[in-house]
Amino acid sequence: MTILHSPFSILHYLRVKLFASACFAFLFQFASGQTGTFSSEWAFGVNGGANLSQMRFNSKYYIPQGLYMQPSGGLTVRYISENNFGIIGELNYSLCGWAEKKDTLNNAHPNEYTRSLAYLEIPLLTHLYFNLGKRARLVINAGPQFRYNIGEEVKKKIISDGNMNWPYYDDAYKVSRKFDYGLKGAAGIEILTGAGSFILSGSYYFGLADVFNSKRADVFQASSNQIIGINLTCLVRVKR
Repeated sequence: MTILHSPFSILHYLRVKLFASACFAFLFQFASGQTGTFSSEWAFGVNGGANLSQMRFNSKYYIPQGLYMQPSGGLTVRYISENNFGIIGELNYSLCGWAEKKDTLNNAHPNEYTRSLAYLEIPLLTHLYFNLGKRARLVINAGPQFRYNIGEEVKKKIISDGNMNWPYYDDAYKVSRKFDYGLKGAAGIEILTGAGSFILSGSYYFGLADVFNSKRADVFQASSNQIIGINLTCLVRVKR
């Protein structure tokens, strides 16, 4: 199988441009939101939920995947600077990775294999909200997310040794690029109560960095995280 460098070079350039544009938009929105007479609001709290993850692979090794469900959670801070606009940041412990999907019909891929990747992550997102009455809001968040890998765990059950020559089955094959970055978007419903705010949301993270080395001779020529998240956030609001 012949792999050309040029498409990947172009793709990498577009990734960097997209990420830089998102960071610029975030900073511009933050700066523009500092004016006006709106009474600002801080909120602090916690979040928790589930990640449904896969990897975006490009490789000569076919890897059938299902969605791999694992937990995530952490701390949240939100600053609303004016009507309908603010920023939201988090510090999370998040698990993702991939689970190989067995081919039970053709018995072509009978082994069980999962690789769980643990990250500390910091999303810095533009926060928009629209009132749906006195006690409910539609919330939309979008912006860059930065992540650092702090560990991994492989679980496998070998039923057939037909694919045991695959390099990543070797326990010595580890994550080679700890730093990850990408774009995250989320939407949900916020319920306001006397005790605080409760936000139920869904999100999608599109990783722009490769997890493993991605040269022509490597196992993967692309290997980025793709994560669907389901999350509940609890916030205590502090008005100024």
